[in-house]
Amino acid sequence: MSSPSPSPGPFLTYDGLADLLGVTDTWLRRHIKKLPHEKYGREIRFFPEHVAEIRRMFSVVPVSTPTGKTGAVGPVPLAARGRAAA
Repeated sequence: MSSPSPSPGPFLTYDGLADLLGVTDTWLRRHIKKLPHEKYGREIRFFPEHVAEIRRMFSVVPVSTPTGKTGAVGPVPLAARGRAAA
């Protein structure tokens, strides 16, 4: 009987984090300067606290309107979006 390969530890690499978040490792590499992580030489490691912070960074909370409804309820005039009306 073969034993399963040992876990690399309590951290993730680019590939593991990409799988967990549903993004590509290329996307992670492009944005690494903005993401919390630890670096040992060329090795990048994401520990659970880093993963939690990354998830918080990209969490989207709906904004409620004065009527209590969330999101847009209809077309928004261009002037209301900060553009001059024609």
